[in-house]
Amino acid sequence: MTSLQHIINRRDWENPISVQVNQVKAHSPLNSFKSVEHARTNTQSQKQSLNGQWDFKLFDKPEAVDESLLSETLNSDWQNITVPSNWQLHGFDKPIYCNVKYPFAVNPPFVPSDNPTGCYRTEFNISESQLTQRNHIIFEGVNSAFHLWCNGQWVGYSQDSRLPSEFDLSELLVAGTNRIAVMVIRWSDGSYLEDQDMWWLSGIFRDVNLLTKPQNQIRDVFITPNLDACYRDATLHIKTAINAPKNYQVAVQVFDNEQTLCEPQIQSTNNKRVDEKGGWSDVVFQTIDILNPKKWTAETPYLYRCVVSLLDEQGNTVDAEAYNIGFRKVEILNGQLCLNGKSLLIRGVNRHEHHPENGHAVTTADMIEDIKLMKQNNFNAVRTAHYPNHPRFYELCDELGLYVVDEANIETHGMFPMGRLASDPQWAGAFMSRYTQMVERDKNHASIIIWSLGNECGHGANHDAMYGWSKSFDPSRPVQYEGGGANTTATDIICPMYARVDTHIADDAVPKYSIKKWLSLPGETRPLILCEYAHAMGNSLGSFDDYWQAFREYPRLQGGFIWDWVDQGLSKTDENGKHYWAYGGDFGDELNDRQFCINGLLFPDRTPHPSLFEAKYSQQHLQFTLREQNQNQYTIDVFSDYVFRATDNEKLIWQLMQNGICVDQGEHVLNIAPQSTHTLTIKTKTAFEQGAQYHLNLDVALINDCSFASAEHVLNTEQFKLINSNNLSSKSFASSSEQNAISVSETDSHLCIENDKFKLVFSKQSGLIEQWLQNDTQIISSPLVDNFYRAPLDNDIGVSEVDNLDPNAWEARWLRAGIGQWQRTCSSIHAVQSNVDVRITCVFNYQFNRVLQAKTQWLYTLNNTGNISLNISVQLNDTLPPMPRIGLSTTLNKQSDTKVNWLGLGPFENYPDRKAAARLGYYSLSLNELHTPYIFPTDNGVRSDCQLLSINNLTVTGAFLFAASEYSQSMLTQAKHTNELIADNCVHVHIDHQHMGVGGDDSWSPSTHKEHLLEQKKYNYSLTLSVKS
Repeated sequence: MTSLQHIINRRDWENPISVQVNQVKAHSPLNSFKSVEHARTNTQSQKQSLNGQWDFKLFDKPEAVDESLLSETLNSDWQNITVPSNWQLHGFDKPIYCNVKYPFAVNPPFVPSDNPTGCYRTEFNISESQLTQRNHIIFEGVNSAFHLWCNGQWVGYSQDSRLPSEFDLSELLVAGTNRIAVMVIRWSDGSYLEDQDMWWLSGIFRDVNLLTKPQNQIRDVFITPNLDACYRDATLHIKTAINAPKNYQVAVQVFDNEQTLCEPQIQSTNNKRVDEKGGWSDVVFQTIDILNPKKWTAETPYLYRCVVSLLDEQGNTVDAEAYNIGFRKVEILNGQLCLNGKSLLIRGVNRHEHHPENGHAVTTADMIEDIKLMKQNNFNAVRTAHYPNHPRFYELCDELGLYVVDEANIETHGMFPMGRLASDPQWAGAFMSRYTQMVERDKNHASIIIWSLGNECGHGANHDAMYGWSKSFDPSRPVQYEGGGANTTATDIICPMYARVDTHIADDAVPKYSIKKWLSLPGETRPLILCEYAHAMGNSLGSFDDYWQAFREYPRLQGGFIWDWVDQGLSKTDENGKHYWAYGGDFGDELNDRQFCINGLLFPDRTPHPSLFEAKYSQQHLQFTLREQNQNQYTIDVFSDYVFRATDNEKLIWQLMQNGICVDQGEHVLNIAPQSTHTLTIKTKTAFEQGAQYHLNLDVALINDCSFASAEHVLNTEQFKLINSNNLSSKSFASSSEQNAISVSETDSHLCIENDKFKLVFSKQSGLIEQWLQNDTQIISSPLVDNFYRAPLDNDIGVSEVDNLDPNAWEARWLRAGIGQWQRTCSSIHAVQSNVDVRITCVFNYQFNRVLQAKTQWLYTLNNTGNISLNISVQLNDTLPPMPRIGLSTTLNKQSDTKVNWLGLGPFENYPDRKAAARLGYYSLSLNELHTPYIFPTDNGVRSDCQLLSINNLTVTGAFLFAASEYSQSMLTQAKHTNELIADNCVHVHIDHQHMGVGGDDSWSPSTHKEHLLEQKKYNYSLTLSVKS
């Protein structure tokens, strides 16, 4: 018996050659059914779950683990913990978030001596009949390394947090109660290969199962479907590894629900084969021809059930395994990634396994929710960033229809150089093990169309070896790998990250061309699919539609995978009981990368960011063209870029909008063949009114429920502005015919303009409105002032640290220019009265460090109705960087029923470079509904292309953007979490003439496109302010 001390002294966790000891060879998932019918229906598997409450104790380091781990009785200081889970989320130790840097000193293969070690124990029962069979324990995921004992005897060791670790316990079990003990070590040499952009969490975080199989058994099955040259008929190649006598047989059956697709194919096990290895007979090869099966695609995820059974001499089923299979063929043809002979357009997203309460322990329900949300928002592909996912996830992708890039659990981003271990032969086994075991486990899934060698670990001989093995073992799938420049010999697909559409990113070592340029490089014939793009960190995803215009224009640009799916915030409650989402540093993890894990299209609870709507629209499968309009008749071309399915469950709902309000509507059933155009005519009954504006809204919704969404779910949208349609004219500024003469009075300190309806008082010193009354009601609670500042977005902050600003980031440039800190003085104010109105001119100077930064002139024109026509001109210092915004701000008194009504783009938040999905309409929302609660608070809630805004008694007309919030820009700037935001008793209103785009090609360089930068030095705009009677 190997002693505990001896095992600890081995220090396997600091030996890159020792990646597994006594572990069962990797294979496809096994269930062990007793009959073909059980296998077909996936019932009565011989797999027993060991999930539940286990005994747990955390030690400071492996050397501190005592004999209580293996004793028959427990000390009182052991506690309970749920398996699967991460121990940091149960009050033991602390989560750590780092993006690039390791949370320990880099000295591979050595790890810190202070190395938290979680010890687990549980018991389970074994029957007498089970003892006559083989019993394997399977840990689906343990972070980061562990030793295993059974009934006090050491079993083995394993690392690689994201793949199964399987051990044969057969010789150690007894009838009745059995005890296993697991020593999980937080840091191991394997941690150097797991430097992914996620939380460092530990423990047994995936399922633990006991698999019982007969002595004569199926050990593995490899099913490879292939289609003929016409992509019609199929051949199924089945390779079955067995432990069985030579007079046994292997039978293969393919089922379509309850119907058999073919006669059972039976092959004897005694066909001894001879090759370079010598004689061997533990593998059976079979081939089945299938005439014109239904094909699997993400659009039409049709699955068959393949049952492989082992028969004894009498033909009885000894063991059976079954897999859902899809008939499909993946190829690269003429520089394009193709499925079943058709070119694909990848609408992809990177997904971490993350739950805000459970960390990396995700359930089937969590997976289904994510996949359905992806499908509902027009995604068709997912990259398992950056590791193999829970095996159930691939089954669900097969069933619901997603293309999968399955990625090996290898990333050394914090290593310098990044490819240091990729070229080290001492680490070759670890690299190869992580890749080959992933492929062995996942090889039968139709949804997996691409293998990935890992992420951000440079390029070296170890990658070339992995690529070569892959091409030998599974030539049916292409391989991709971004490291080393995205176009090395170890990838079949050019797969850069964050390459831009038209702009090159300078890098002497590894050039990052624009995606258009990459295609034209001499000798380059591969397809380009971005492995990561459109960094969705906070208020982001600007200019996303530019990518999709390029994807649709250039056939070899075949899409990409957005970074990323969900904010990796963890649930936390402050001392006042207020909930917020935590990120790096919030658990006392001093070495951290703050909120860089908060870059999803969804909040942790799976509610959407506004950017998700932009992605959904840009990726939608139907494209609309308003071809003709005559009187009340409109001809629409609808092109379907579905590749494999007709739109046989969709209807088009149209609405005629007058000034943002629906005045007519109807429906058309759509049935469009793949890659085809359908023309339809819409007839309305509404006559256009003079001075009104009209839009045609189109929604394509499901008629009936489908596998991923309910009836009426909208997948495609469009809006057309119709001819003979005008923007809403500004509120009439004509004087009232009533005899309400305006009086102008002046003191040393104030200027007062009033009649019996309104009163407007200016401070002559500040030049600002101090009082605006209409029928004795105060309209604004603070003056109207110039506003050039926005609370910095993540994309504005770049890679700045708390004590070290990135000098190239927008935030740093704005701070150097003092934007938000300028001192305002009024250089002049004067009023001129005519027979019909009064004009007040105010001139303001803005200084920073005694240098004039800006000069503005406000011209108020008032008539006897109390309406204000406001014209503002802005002159900026030539040395200023592009501005965050050009506009004005004020505050209004907040009322219990304050609603914000506007005619403009909505209903969700939109910015100048992220507004393709928004539609012009008349909307009404509360302040809370206008606010986007970004986990790291920033400017938010802007609505673009507005013509009318009404809040309380104030109405604004013109052409502008606006935001209305319970929080000031100062509070949004200072707060680091949502729980720090305290609502004011007023409404902060921002009316912008122009607003800088949010950017989003990446979040660490100034990524806002030039056309969305405010680079001009002169601006002029006009608004009309009026008061509701």
